Amino acid sequence: MVDGDDVSGGTAWMKDAMGSDNGDESPPTSNNLPGFTPDEMNDMDELILFLSKITDDGKRRERLSAIFEKELADATQIASLDDDSVLEVPRFAKLFQNSLDKVGEKVQTAAREVAMEQQRNAVEINQSDDDERLERVKSQEELQLWALIDMMVQSKTRVKLHMGSLGSKGEFR
Repeated sequence: MVDGDDVSGGTAWMKDAMGSDNGDESPPTSNNLPGFTPDEMNDMDELILFLSKITDDGKRRERLSAIFEKELADATQIASLDDDSVLEVPRFAKLFQNSLDKVGEKVQTAAREVAMEQQRNAVEINQSDDDERLERVKSQEELQLWALIDMMVQSKTRVKLHMGSLGSKGEFR
């Protein structure tokens, strides 16, 4: 968290992770997911959107790693208090995966629309002037989609390491 950042509302992990209220873009509407409150689902959607817009891969990965390290440590501590507990996918990881899927679908749709528009524009320009060829540039939506894919791989790897199931078929999809 950066000193001087104002954090209002939201769950504790969202405040820790984002460091501030990033109200620029509203998160996708959450469906009811059993075991999670609408506030938790909206906060997670907002967190994932926030992280996916960090353009520096290293910074984004570092931030996501710190979030998972803290949340998985907290889950381990809670599980150790319950003698009869069976190691299961932490609640945070389930919510993260659900929100990542939902946000990813929305960003993928937006990226697809932008790519189709770029393709239409390129076809029109190529038909009008044979000498001029446009070089394809990745859209913000496409870059954000790649960031979401990177986050998916990183989060699944972290959870599987935590669960001791990396390299085998675990429950975490």
